[in-house]
Amino acid sequence: MKKFLFLSLFPLFSIAENLQELLNLAEQNKQIEASKYSLESTKEKEYSTKSAYLPNLSLGANQTFNQEKNISTPEKSTTGSAKLVFTIYDGGKREASFEQQQALVKSATFTLASIQNNISLDVVYYYYNYLSTLASKESTLKKMEQLEAERYRLEKFLSVGSITADELQKIISSIEQTKVDLLTLDNTLNNISNTLEYLTGQEVSIEKGSTVVYKENMNNEENKRLDILALEESVQSNKSEIQMAKAPNLPTIALQNTYSKHDFDYPVATENLKEQSSVQLSMQWKIFDFASTSSNAQAAYLNYLSKNSELSYAKYKAKASFKNAQNSYKTSFAKIEAAKAKLQASEMTYELIKKKFQQGIVNNVSYLDALSDKFNSNSQLQTALNEVEYQKAVLLYEMGENIKGAIQ
Repeated sequence: MKKFLFLSLFPLFSIAENLQELLNLAEQNKQIEASKYSLESTKEKEYSTKSAYLPNLSLGANQTFNQEKNISTPEKSTTGSAKLVFTIYDGGKREASFEQQQALVKSATFTLASIQNNISLDVVYYYYNYLSTLASKESTLKKMEQLEAERYRLEKFLSVGSITADELQKIISSIEQTKVDLLTLDNTLNNISNTLEYLTGQEVSIEKGSTVVYKENMNNEENKRLDILALEESVQSNKSEIQMAKAPNLPTIALQNTYSKHDFDYPVATENLKEQSSVQLSMQWKIFDFASTSSNAQAAYLNYLSKNSELSYAKYKAKASFKNAQNSYKTSFAKIEAAKAKLQASEMTYELIKKKFQQGIVNNVSYLDALSDKFNSNSQLQTALNEVEYQKAVLLYEMGENIKGAIQ
């Protein structure tokens, strides 16, 4: 899980979007589009495997010219034929192939849902980082206002010789550093704007007010994450592949009906020779193939074991990730309480230090520290509140729940 970094954004966009609208726009993401095409392709392959249960019809025709002419050899003959073949038994290959495609369709369906949920989580991440950084930017601007007012006051004092130039210079230095901080926020904004643009497919802006709905009593069953479900179905398809590989060791039984019609250029040909129809029941059984089939079956089995091991590892990893998400969610509430206490303390300290600074009891270093602490504490509280919302989305993701459907 990516670390919750509180990045800065700056309102560059012209049309405001809330979180639900952003997620709707994210449905146009090219990753989702590619996954949808992949799902449709897999469904088409599933349909093609059904045709193995249906008879095959083939047509044939040929024409023969003979230079030698006699009573038994026609100068020209034309033959047309139609063959209908229905496979009764093929060693279970058809069934295994169909089961494999069914599993692959389910896997592709879960993969699509997983990609949609993952992109939704990314959008939620940047949305709340935007709001957190917007709060930080607002606090920084308020800090700048306070510094500018203090510079104006000190410039008056300096003009009458009440303070030394170095005291004013420290305020000016702090102002210049704050300008750099604001510029850094603006630069980070451009990066986030680009990210949101490729996630949603167009330029957007952020509107406050959205929340993530997460109920404490929600079913938090482990290993329901969508990518895990997709992997489970993929492993099931590998299992079906084993039976497909073993099928050549078993007989193939087919029913065949052939109809043919001949046209000869001599009149002595009988009616029976001109038109024929036959029904045939055939069986083919490969007795020996230098262990080729056995090797293919063993390779399919080993591949199944490999994929099943990957699935087990992914489940353990998802279980740990789910527990980490639960811990982070609980911790985020503690951060809120800590931020509230810090904000209250910093505001009280700032008011006290400000009065003492204006009275000349403390130096401007103490004043600048108290000023920074006050505005930083305010932005930290907003960050903590937004982190709770993001951690709700993380929990929903880990549980395999639809994030988009949980936004209000």
